[in-house]
Amino acid sequence: MTTADDDKELRHRLDTLLWIVQEELAAAGVPLAPGERPVGVAGAVVSVDVPDLRGVLVDWRAHDVLLDAGQEAWGDDPHREGPECAAFTRLLSEIHTAMSAAMRRILTAAGLEVTGSGNDYAPGELLVTRRLAPSVWQARRDARSNRRHESMRMAWNERHAAERRQAADEG
Repeated sequence: MTTADDDKELRHRLDTLLWIVQEELAAAGVPLAPGERPVGVAGAVVSVDVPDLRGVLVDWRAHDVLLDAGQEAWGDDPHREGPECAAFTRLLSEIHTAMSAAMRRILTAAGLEVTGSGNDYAPGELLVTRRLAPSVWQARRDARSNRRHESMRMAWNERHAAERRQAADEG
């Protein structure tokens, strides 16, 4: 039995994991699509697994130009028996498979635990459950920032000490 505080803590951890997933995909050059799926946007769709709170879901959304053309073809051939429908089905499936595999490899290389989501309606959807290792590029960026901060702190301390010595000498 979970409490409301446990759910809030879990949701906070998943929101942080969502940010990490988005940062890793963006750093690799993968475009991110807003979760609301506006018209004309393609890319990785990243969201917290609500209501189950198992982790962060990652899926691929093809551009509407391709999706609309596929929908038109399927509308013209409701039994989906023609070569054009087969071509659209194959193309969309291959794109989704390739992008899912690429995102899985990127996220795994970035130190995240990634599995399939188990969603029968979205077979390529990924589930990211936790960070296994720190991100190489984020660790380097954080170390650089810490060095700069430390350098600025030391310079300020030296300047402050010099000002105090000067004030003491004058007084």
